[in-house]
Amino acid sequence: MLVSGPPVPLGLPGLAGNSVIVAAAAAGFQTLLLRYPRQTGLLNTAWTEWLQLFNLGAIGSVAEAAGRAYGLGVHGLGLLDLYHGRRGAYSPSSPPEPYQHTAPPNEPGQGYAGGAWGEEVTPLVAPRPAFPPPPGRISPTVVDDTQHYRDDFAKVADLGFDDRSRGRTAEQELIGIYWGYDGPPELGTPPRLYMQVVLGILDDIDARRLNALSVDEELAVVAACAVAMADAGIHAWFYKYSPDHMMWRPIVGIRSAEPGNGTAEPGWFPLGRPDTNQSGTNPSQIRLAGTGLTPDFPAYPSGHATFGAAAFHVLRLFLVEKKQATFRPNGTDNIDFDFVSDEYNGRNIDPRPNDSGGKDPRPLVTRRYASLWKAIVDNSISRVYIGVHWEFDGITKRNSADNGDEFGVPLSPSELGHTGGVWLGGQIANVVAAGIGVSAPTITAGRM
Repeated sequence: MLVSGPPVPLGLPGLAGNSVIVAAAAAGFQTLLLRYPRQTGLLNTAWTEWLQLFNLGAIGSVAEAAGRAYGLGVHGLGLLDLYHGRRGAYSPSSPPEPYQHTAPPNEPGQGYAGGAWGEEVTPLVAPRPAFPPPPGRISPTVVDDTQHYRDDFAKVADLGFDDRSRGRTAEQELIGIYWGYDGPPELGTPPRLYMQVVLGILDDIDARRLNALSVDEELAVVAACAVAMADAGIHAWFYKYSPDHMMWRPIVGIRSAEPGNGTAEPGWFPLGRPDTNQSGTNPSQIRLAGTGLTPDFPAYPSGHATFGAAAFHVLRLFLVEKKQATFRPNGTDNIDFDFVSDEYNGRNIDPRPNDSGGKDPRPLVTRRYASLWKAIVDNSISRVYIGVHWEFDGITKRNSADNGDEFGVPLSPSELGHTGGVWLGGQIANVVAAGIGVSAPTITAGRM
C-alpha cells in the first residue's frame, strides 16, 4: 500500500470487492469537488461516465454512495479548509524580524496562504526530513550574514529585475515563465504542470517501446508521483512557516537590505509571477515589463522546486528500476523528452500589454530536455529569473569540503547541496519510490 489511512468502514454496505475502487476514486472526486466548486456540473458528468465505463454502478447506488462516504471520510472537509480558511494562522511580528516574510509593498492586502498547512496535516507517506535553514538564518531573531546569501541576493537582484536591463536573457525569461503555472485560469498550479510532464514521458515511452510498462506499473508510478507531491506540499509549507527557516521574498529583502547584507534598492520590483489569462497588474502596480506580483507565502523552501523534484525524482528512479532509463555515475539520467508548457502553447494570453496596448497569446514553444535532472534544475532556477525566489530556496551546490553548501547550480545530483527544495523533494521521492518497490541500490545511484 502506498498510502496509510483509515480502514474501509465496516458499517458501509457495498464496499466489498471492486467497490473499493469506487471508494478510492470517490475520495479523489470529493477532493476535486471541494477544490473546484464552480466545476460541479462538469465533475458530476465525468464521475457518472467513469462509473458507467467500468460498470461500477450509477450515482445513488449502494456502491457509489458507500464509496462517496468513504471518500469524504478519507479526505474530509478539513484539508482544504486548512489551506483556504486559515490564512490568518500566521502574521509577521511588528516590526518584522530579520528575513521574516511580510506582504510585498505593491500587494499590502495579500494575506498569507497555508500558514497551518504544514503543521496540522499529517504526511501521507514520507516522514519529515531534517532540513537546514536558509543561509544566514540562525534563529527567529539571530541572522549571520553569509557570502552565500549575498551572492544569491546579487543574482536575483539582477536576473529577476523587472526588465532585462540588468542582464536577464530572453532565454532565461522564457524559462522563468515556462515553468510558471502560478494558479491562473486555464493553467492551475504547479502540481498539474509536473503531472503533465510525467504523463507525457510515460506516453512517449509507450509510443517508442512496445509493451514497455504495464498498465499497473504506470498507474503505480503516477500515483506515487502524486503522493510525493502531496507530501512535498506538507513538508515544504511546514518549513516555510517555521520560525527558524522562514525567508522573505526578494521584493521585501532587496528593498530592506542592510549594510553587509546586500545593497538596498527601495524601488526594486521583480518581473513577477506570470498572471496568464488575467488582467495583469492594476493601475497602482503597473510595471515596466512584468506583473511585479509575488506569491502569498514565505520563500524558503521553494514550492516549485520541492514539488518538481519530488515528482520527477520518483519517475526517474522508477524508470531506471524498470530498465527504461539509466543513471550516469554522477546521478544524471538519460530520460529525454519534449514538452509544451501551457504558458507557451500559442493560446494562453500574456497579461503584459503589447505596443498597441492590447494583449496577445504567447507563442507556441516546444522545449527539449535531455534529462529529468535538467528539468528539475530549470524548474527550480526559473523562479530566480522572474524575481520571486532566491536561488538557495530551490537549489544549491555542495562545496568540495562537504562542510556546507555554496552558491551556484550543481551540474548533477552528485554535486547537490542540502539547502533548498530540490534536495527536500528528492528525500521525499526516495521514500515514496521505495514504497512502490524501487530497490535501495537504484535509489542510492540516483539519490538526491
